[in-house]
Amino acid sequence: MQLGFVIPVVGPSVTDAPALSAFVRGLEDLGYDTLWIGDRLVTPVDVGSGYLARGPQMARSFDPVLLLTVAAAATSRVRLNTSTLSTFYYEPPHLARQLTTLDVLSGGRLGVGVGVGWMKQEYDAARNADWQRRGKMLDDTLAFLQAWWTTSPVSWDSEFFTMPPVHAGLRPVQAGGPPIWIGGASEASMRRVGRSGVGWLGVEGPAPAASISSQDEGADHLWSIARRAAEDAGRDPDALKTAMRINLEPGTSVDSVADQLKRYADSGADEGYFDAFAMFTSLDQLLDFAGQVIERTGRL
Repeated sequence: MQLGFVIPVVGPSVTDAPALSAFVRGLEDLGYDTLWIGDRLVTPVDVGSGYLARGPQMARSFDPVLLLTVAAAATSRVRLNTSTLSTFYYEPPHLARQLTTLDVLSGGRLGVGVGVGWMKQEYDAARNADWQRRGKMLDDTLAFLQAWWTTSPVSWDSEFFTMPPVHAGLRPVQAGGPPIWIGGASEASMRRVGRSGVGWLGVEGPAPAASISSQDEGADHLWSIARRAAEDAGRDPDALKTAMRINLEPGTSVDSVADQLKRYADSGADEGYFDAFAMFTSLDQLLDFAGQVIERTGRL
């Protein structure tokens, strides 16, 4: 099983590019396979969710693509992925250019994890997007990215936006574009995994109510939906992957993280990764914890 660590996109730990560069190089040197990053445009003062009970630290947020660009320049081996990128923040051509640029700059090490989001206030802040149609918006964006990465000139005409034929001369290093991972725990999300994704992003630990872990009783049912959707789309359901994320709370022990990662490996997950931003206030502390976890787990 591949092992990943989440770069903090919120909170006080990231201070400047040199510190972030040293941090991600340290994770690569420790042996981590993938660096992941989330996406938070705004943190409403009143969101009504225990998920944001951590308070002011959530209000300090960075641009995930810019942080991954620093990581791309500072590393040479680890893959770079998002968990998850909120595509509705971005106009589709702008997003396509950003992701293609990052794939080129990283030498083809980019993966893109996406989801429909769960915080309506962010939709309203982004561009007053239609909350009720966010699934269709995501499907449209994924189809557009595929067209951008595989055709040139490329044009688009959908219910969400129109673009006349344009040249798309900057091509991704990875044939067909970066692999797309799909987050979410609804039947619609799992159908999206089967149709469009390389695999599913699951979540363990404090998270919005829409998440589901590999241990939940409904996981097998949802996975069967993804497999059936892959078959209907003419794709190989056995090729679908699973990456499981653990969101850690203050006081979580190294042993408990290592044990959970071991359970993921035993269950056949392709990747396990964890987010420890809520536990520490500095990158040095995060790197030390990451080192203890990988020393405890070895290579799973």
